[in-house]
Order: sequence, then structure tokens, then C-alpha cells
Amino acid sequence: MKSDVTLLRRIGSISYDFFLVFSFVFFVAGIVILLNNKEPITSNFFFFLVTLPAIYLYFSISWVKGKQTLGMRAWKFEIIQKNGENITFKQSFIRFSLAIVSLIGLGFIFQLLNKNRLPIHDYYSKTYLSSIYK
Repeated sequence: MKSDVTLLRRIGSISYDFFLVFSFVFFVAGIVILLNNKEPITSNFFFFLVTLPAIYLYFSISWVKGKQTLGMRAWKFEIIQKNGENITFKQSFIRFSLAIVSLIGLGFIFQLLNKNRLPIHDYYSKTYLSSIYK
């Protein structure tokens, strides 16, 4: 199945979600600081271990339950399987893990070079982005 969402729309959605996730990380950090007797977090590794699962949950639940993150909703597209159904948590995990490769540019170069216009994270998770207003 070929994605009908352009790279520009993907980048728009990613930008929107980046600001939301950035705010969410601050919120999580605030909770962690409160739980740490109002002491700042001094371990980058600990902070990474706390925030990464929280970020994953935002994306995973958005994709699996509602087919969209808030950025995808703003740019009017959704994520689906080939049969049009919601994606699974397994597909969500694969997509999230490989999205890091895409964010450094390699996955989106892959999108420009394959016939289905899928970045690496969609290709291997067998997911597709589809415009809502066709």
C-alpha cells in the first residue's frame, strides 16, 4: 500500500508533536522532582529511563487507540494497517523504535527512494499514513 501523506506533512506533524512531547517531558520532570523531595534530577540516565517510556506511551496509545497523535490530527492524517484497522502495540513498538533512525534523516531518505513512499519505521512496522480528507 502506498502512503498518500507527503514528507512535508510528516515533518509538520513531527514538529507539532515535538513541542507537545517537549512540554510533556517538563511535566514528567516536575513530578519526578516533587517525588524526589524537590531535589533536581542529577542523573541524565535516570531522567532518560523515566521520560522515554512516558514518550513511548504517548505515541503508542495515540496510534493504537485513536490512529493519530495530536500532530497527525492537526495535519489531517492517520496511521493504519493495510486493511484499514488500527495498528497493534507490537507495530507501535517497532515503529517507535525505528522512528529514531528516521529522525536522523535516514528513514526519510528511504521514503524518497522506495515506490510506496514509506519511511523505514512504517515499512518495517507494516503501517501506513493515510489522509483523512481524500
